[in-house]
Amino acid sequence: MDHGQPVLSRRQLLRGAALLAGGAALAGCGVGVVGPAAAPAGAPTRAPAPTSLGRRVRLVARPVEVDLGGTVVRTWAYGDTLATPALRATLGERLRIELVNELPEPTSVHWHGLAVPNDQDGVPGVTTPEVAAGGRFTYDFAVPTAGTHWLHPHHGLQLDRGLYAPLVVEDPAEPGGYDSEWVLVLDDWTDGVG
Repeated sequence: MDHGQPVLSRRQLLRGAALLAGGAALAGCGVGVVGPAAAPAGAPTRAPAPTSLGRRVRLVARPVEVDLGGTVVRTWAYGDTLATPALRATLGERLRIELVNELPEPTSVHWHGLAVPNDQDGVPGVTTPEVAAGGRFTYDFAVPTAGTHWLHPHHGLQLDRGLYAPLVVEDPAEPGGYDSEWVLVLDDWTDGVG
């Protein structure tokens, strides 16, 4: 039904959101934008650094206090911020991602959209043991699929907090040819605001 209102395409909406965000988290929406200069200085989670064994990354799941546009809430995140920078890899590259659990309960990391070996999949009680509070576990796998994926816990309602991040896997055989890249993570936010 047409009520004389302009209709936005998905592309127009995403383009507008990226412009509005300006590389920062959108207040109150749980939206993290990772693009040029979007990662805060000193953030504990960065693009993986190459090593002789592939890339190594350290994710620290911990309670944090964040400002959602004037409303300060207690939640959980990887590092000290909701806008966890995108983890990056190349198709076929080996990733070793150490999860350090500083939460008061067990957690895990699931690699959404990646067909990794079962013992690295991060679904507690099904494929991978949970990581106990105070514990750590190193996920170790070769990245099987190019594209934009994401990571999150597969444990209780932890996904409804700030425990997630994009995982961008580039295929060297398919260069993007773009001037800049923006990765948006959209989330319904309820923690601390009802």
